[in-house]
Amino acid sequence: MEQNSPLFVTNSVDAHWVVADYVKELRTIKSDYEVAKIEAVAKLTSSVVRSTLDMVKTGTTVGETFQVPFKYHQEDLDKFKESHDRTQNAVWPADYSYMPHSVVKADSVIGKGANVDIAIFKLDGYAAECERTFFTEEPSEEAKEYFNIMMEARKIMLDMLRPGVKASSIEEKVMDYLESRGVADKVLHRPGHGLGLNNHEDPTISRGNDNLLTENMVISVEPGLYVKGLGGFRHSDSVLITSDGYRILTEGPTELEDLILG
Repeated sequence: MEQNSPLFVTNSVDAHWVVADYVKELRTIKSDYEVAKIEAVAKLTSSVVRSTLDMVKTGTTVGETFQVPFKYHQEDLDKFKESHDRTQNAVWPADYSYMPHSVVKADSVIGKGANVDIAIFKLDGYAAECERTFFTEEPSEEAKEYFNIMMEARKIMLDMLRPGVKASSIEEKVMDYLESRGVADKVLHRPGHGLGLNNHEDPTISRGNDNLLTENMVISVEPGLYVKGLGGFRHSDSVLITSDGYRILTEGPTELEDLILG
């Protein structure tokens, strides 16, 4: 190697190392192949959520909801031949759902709500998630109010999704709304994050991240509120940023009247 080569270092003291995010940036923008893989996972994830909502009722255990992918969708899971890195579906009853990062016990019993079904899958190397807040009996007026505020925050976020929008501005606008409703103290996490090779990756949709949304990013949309004594209020969908907006990759009921299951 010649001495004038940029890779030739005669003295380690003279080396100047630069930390760059090349790999992270490459992962943030998905290829068409990757989008297709994520879509396939998102489709199965959506089906598992719908199956869970079909079978759950007051008195169902968390362990029963954990078995839904294997009991009703094993044939679909078998289509993903390469790897099943993560296959998680379970309902967080209201006693747990107000703590979004809690670990729920398998023998916990589901009450009237607010319950949150969480389906987070990573199959053949790619991830998607779908989550829904639901009730097995008629919710209180207070619970309905929190649900409706969550839904408006979700709409505000979705309306902002398009190339060129700062990630930070999304959380700022969502939080401005929640502050105006007096519930900002019920927020425990950012309204979204990237999805791809991992279930949580860039871009983080949070204040402090001024990176711009770009076509073929895949993110979660999940502004949430958490109220002790009532539960968690959060839908989550896997969403693709398109050339002129967005496309939701996961499917499931979102409106309150469709999520009162009793």
